[in-house]
Formats: sequence, structure tokens, C-alpha cells
Amino acid sequence: MTSTGEIKDWLSWVIKIRFVIISFVFAIDYAIRQLAPNPANASSIRYLGIAVILWYIVSLFFLIYHQISRDYLLQAYLQIFSDIVIITAILHVTGDLDSNYLSLYLVAIILASILLPRARAFVVAAVSFVLMGAVIELAYLPSIYPELVEQHPALQFLATTSSVTVDLRTLQVKISASLFGFFAVAYLTSYLAESLRKAGAELRDKSGQVASLQAKNENIIKSMRGGLLITDLEGTIAELNPAGAEILGRQTEDVRGSRIEMVLGSLQGDAPSVHDARSFPTRQEITYRHPHRGSRILGVSSSPLVVPEVGVVGYVYSFQDLTEEKRREGESRTKDRMAALGRVAAGIAHEIRNPLASIAGSVKLLRSLSQLDDDQAELIAIVSRESERLNKLVSDFLLYSREQRFEFHRADVVNLLEETLLLVEHHPLFGPQYRIERKFPRRAAMVSVDADKLRQVFWNICDNSLKAMPRGGTLTAQAEEVGDKIRVILGDEGIGFTGVQLEKVFEPFQSGFSKGTGLGLALVYQIIQGHQGSIQVDSKPGKGARFVIELPRRASRRLFSKAGTAQADAKPQ
Repeated sequence: MTSTGEIKDWLSWVIKIRFVIISFVFAIDYAIRQLAPNPANASSIRYLGIAVILWYIVSLFFLIYHQISRDYLLQAYLQIFSDIVIITAILHVTGDLDSNYLSLYLVAIILASILLPRARAFVVAAVSFVLMGAVIELAYLPSIYPELVEQHPALQFLATTSSVTVDLRTLQVKISASLFGFFAVAYLTSYLAESLRKAGAELRDKSGQVASLQAKNENIIKSMRGGLLITDLEGTIAELNPAGAEILGRQTEDVRGSRIEMVLGSLQGDAPSVHDARSFPTRQEITYRHPHRGSRILGVSSSPLVVPEVGVVGYVYSFQDLTEEKRREGESRTKDRMAALGRVAAGIAHEIRNPLASIAGSVKLLRSLSQLDDDQAELIAIVSRESERLNKLVSDFLLYSREQRFEFHRADVVNLLEETLLLVEHHPLFGPQYRIERKFPRRAAMVSVDADKLRQVFWNICDNSLKAMPRGGTLTAQAEEVGDKIRVILGDEGIGFTGVQLEKVFEPFQSGFSKGTGLGLALVYQIIQGHQGSIQVDSKPGKGARFVIELPRRASRRLFSKAGTAQADAKPQ
């Protein structure tokens, strides 16, 4: 059965086509009468004009009524049966059985098959046949039943107006043919219309399933946390999901149509040809230049896009940003190395300290017991000085390897930085060639820390910064609030770190300065870990270094063991 929405759409089309049919009917009849004028038909053209005008008026009414009423099925019935009545009138005024417009009934039946259920199309065919038969019977009544007309004076009018005689058998054949034609058209058109409706319903159902599946696939692609990039066989990008656009820092519209190597850079083992699809490269890591975030490490997997019965039609690249993961892996390796070195340091320190004390004591005794010349005195002084340096190194070792306890209290990070910078300004190396730039928030940046140890962190970094700028420069100190953390940034304009130095910057014995023990930054890392914070270094050779420290606002009390792992401190606060 036709749905309400379909009837509404078809009614609009029927109203428009009706105007075309009306104009066509009148134009054809008028043209015929002009080409072959017949005075006997002068009155019929006038009646045809009246019927056509009436049909125009009815069509205009239906056009307005279609915009007002929502009962589209009632509109369909009204339009179909009003058309049949007007067609019957046109049939009568244009010659009845000899009329050229008998086929208009077939048009009405076809429209009924489209608008109405199949059974109602046969009803329309039957009504059309009854009206047509009644008009023809009345028109040719004097010829068919002359005795009846003579017996009933009321029928004399038909006898005087209908001068055409017709053979009864011919009339029966034409009426029977019309009956067969009407119902045949009703059967065929209703069958076709019903088949089209079923096909349309199945098509809509399949389209809905396809749309649902497409929407589901789109939602899956949009919900992926990793990047997904699709190219054709030539490597031209066809699609990029939102997560991939965020990872790449590019808009999907901007990269669509670009070459894959222009977006991801040069991949090792570029997309192979269709014939070499089995040797597609496995997962690889590439360095990607992010438009806003610098160099990023991406893990890229690629595979051919295969369509059944077609073959490989393109390639699919899935990728993730591994930068943070690589950084955490580096921190983990650093922790492991520091833990191992801490254990070794503790053992070595204890083994060295006792013999070193004996050597230092023996040298002092030797200096007091004998008369030494200048060279011998210088050698004794060197031994004494180096003994003191080794003793300091051993002491730093023991400090690094010893379990550290932290006493956490609420403190203002800005005040701690100011106190440290005040000491830096009185540092023996500090002179007019140095400048300190402060970038602090207006309100206090409160955090739960061990104030003494945090001052040590700031001092060690600032001390290294001064040493890294022998010709002077700017030391930048910045504090800011980032969510539930306090971020401290200490930067300089010194010699910076090389790539190899940067990987081991927090390991013991990695000092880049003469007379340095190489334990300053190792202690810094240890203290920050004990505060459950994090520290990172950004640096390039000759471009200075930038230490970024993040501390949680609230930290539980902990001790830091020799192995470099944090343990709970049972000491009450």
C-alpha cells in the first residue's frame, strides 16, 4: 500500500501533470477544428471550452487544498473521481462514441493505480466504465430503443438532439472493448505500481541498512584514538580520521589530495606496487615535524586496502604518537641505570673512604715530620688537595646512595625560588655580565614539598647554568599553575647539551664541567622523584638548556631508597 508520504509526493506531481493534459486536450481539439472546420461542430467546441475551464478551476482548487489539508488519501479520491466526471463530460460534448478523448479514462486509471491501493484501481476502472456506458447509452438511446422513445414523450428530447444512428452490434463491441481495456490497464498498471512500491520499500530498507552500516563505520573511524590515513594506489591521500588530524596537527581538508610522503615524510619502504602487496613494510617509527609541537616520534603501520573481486585499491596507514611513550621509556632506563649505579656507589664509597682517610692522615704526618724542599712540598699539597676532593666525592656518593627522607609542608614555590635566586646573585661566579629574569604569578603557588631539598634542586640547576654561561647571559626563572600541578621552568643561554649528554643528563658522573662530581643533577632527579614530580630537559648545543619541573600540589611523604625507588615514610608529620 502506498504510504502517506508517497501519496503526498505523487499528488503534487498529478496536479502539475493535470494542467499539462488539460492544455494539451484543448489545444489538440482546437487545432483540429481550425485545420478542418465543420460548422456542425461549432457548438461542441464551446462546450469543450467550458469543460476545460471547469477542469482548470477544479485543478486550482486541488492545488490550494493540497497545501492546506493533511488528509492526502481523501485528496487522491477527490481528484481521481472529479477527473472521471469531467472526462465523461468532455467525452459527451466531443462526440460520445466517436470522441477522440476516450483514452483520458485510461490516464485516470493509471493515476489511480499510482495513488491508490491495487483493489481501488479496479473500482476506478469500474466507475469509469459505468459513467462512459451511461453517457453512450443515453446518447444513442433513440437508435437503440426507438419504441421506448415513442412510448415515453419525456425521451423525445433525446430523439430530436441525437440524429446519429449506430448499429447495436457495433456499439456492443466498442463498449466490450472499452470494458476490457479499462480493466486490463487497471490490472497492468496496478501490478506495476505495486511492484515498484515493493521494490522502492526494499530499496529504502537496503539504503537504510547501508546508511546505518556506513554511519557505524564512520563512528568507529572517528572514535579511534589512533590515526588512520587512507591513500589510493599512487599514494594520494583520500581520507584522514579526526584523531589522525589531531596527531599530525593538520586539517583533513588540507591533506586530502596530497601525497603521503608530503604529509608523513619519507617512509622507509614506500608503498609497494599491487604486484608486491605481500611484501608490505611492517611497523616502523618515523620522525614527524609537527607544525606546532616540534619533532614527534610516530609509529606507523601500513597495509593494502583490498576490495573483494577487485583486489588492492589503495593503502591504509595507522599511526600513533609515541613521543611521550619514548620519553617514559627513556626515564625508565634512566631510573634503572641510576638504581644500579646507586648500589655500586654505596659499596665503592664505603670501600674507598677508609683507605682515603689513612692516606690523608699519613700525608699530614709526613709534612710535619720532615723538612721538604719546594717540589716535595708541592707534591704533598697536590696529594692533600686530591685527597680532599676524593673525600668530597665519596661524601656526595653517600648522600646520593643514602635513603632520603622528606618532610613535606605547605610552601610557596615562588618564595623558594626568590630565596635561591638571591643566593645566586651572591655567587662568586655571578657578575654584571649575568642577568636574572623572573616570571612569577601574582598569587602564591602553594605546594606540599620538602623546602630544603627543593632549594637544593633550584641551587644545583642555577649553579650549573652559571657555569654553562662563562661569558654571561640570562638566567630565566618561571613559575606557573598547570591544573593540579605547579610548573617551574629554569632556563639559560649557555653551551647546552649534545644529544648523547641529554640522554644521560640525570645519571651520576655525567658532569660537563671541570672540578664537578657529576652528581648534582642526579640528586636533582632523585629529589624530584621523591616529590612524585617530573623533570625534563630541552636543549640543543649552543642554544642553552631549559629544565621543566612539575610538582603535584599535594604529595605524600616518602623516602627515596638506594635503588632509586620511592618508599612510604612511616614517620608522622
